[in-house]
Amino acid sequence: MKILHTLHWIQFAGTEKVCVDLCNEMVKEHQVCLLSHEKIKPYIDDAIELIEFDFQKNRHNPLFLYQTAKLLEKISPDIIHCHNTKEIEIMKYAQFFLKKKIPIIATKHTLQYKKKYNLADLCVAILEDTQQLLKQESIIIKNGMAYKEPSKIERPEKFYIALTGRLDKMKGFDIAIEALSSVDFDFECHIFGEGEEKNNLQQLIQERNLEEKVFLKGFSRQINNVLYSCDLHIIPSRFEPYGLVAIDAIYYAPLMISSHTGICEQILPESLKFDSTAEALRSKITEVYKNYDEFVVEFANIKSTKDRFSIQKMAESYLEAYQTLI
Repeated sequence: MKILHTLHWIQFAGTEKVCVDLCNEMVKEHQVCLLSHEKIKPYIDDAIELIEFDFQKNRHNPLFLYQTAKLLEKISPDIIHCHNTKEIEIMKYAQFFLKKKIPIIATKHTLQYKKKYNLADLCVAILEDTQQLLKQESIIIKNGMAYKEPSKIERPEKFYIALTGRLDKMKGFDIAIEALSSVDFDFECHIFGEGEEKNNLQQLIQERNLEEKVFLKGFSRQINNVLYSCDLHIIPSRFEPYGLVAIDAIYYAPLMISSHTGICEQILPESLKFDSTAEALRSKITEVYKNYDEFVVEFANIKSTKDRFSIQKMAESYLEAYQTLI
């Protein structure tokens, strides 16, 4: 099968990781092309044909759509898999210039309502909440991840807490910093990621006198090693459409706690969840620290089910969905 994925690159975050992992898995047995920005190249398998494409161009410009149609004719894919609305519109409108239509499947990665998803031949939701935003015939395929063998890294000798993700208000890193400012045991916390909230978070760290305890570490391509080496991984998000980092934690971290959001709301017991307030998180962190071994054992039960989130299972589900459209 020849599969064309489209990815409007913004930065390497959850949607980008899902697309990359899916492409890297599918190319093992299928021909995979990817329309995206050149910045995605370091993340993809050499066997994937990367075609640079600017999704910022006017998707209502006839000349641009005609040129896109000619590109699609040249690629000649069996299926087009889109990952946001701009891609869907461009791929759909360009087919006005094609004699043979190419089926489009679209994955809804966010909780924002976008009516243009109706242009796709089949819509895929990543969770039940997301499915409510799509047309009735949509299906659910939960995100998976590509496992990489982790290794221990140099880490603080203190109780080591790790947080990962885009530095965005919805991720709740400010909640975590506020919570950590009032815990009464020694710890060190590293926050991995980049984003528009970086300066605000650094200012909050200084205001709470946490410069020797909480550190913004920037983007890392070794998150598997970080999670494998930490004592506790925290997801303090105000909301998450899915929360792919939770799957990373299930594969690598010894223990994870999360707010009531995304996939964590479904898979974690109440004892490993907290309300997304600083006081609730402070209380949960303290409880975890005092009863650490008990919480690790409880989380081990979740880790034992990790194979249901494998990239292999996710790719198989998508390939089955493709076949229904070809």
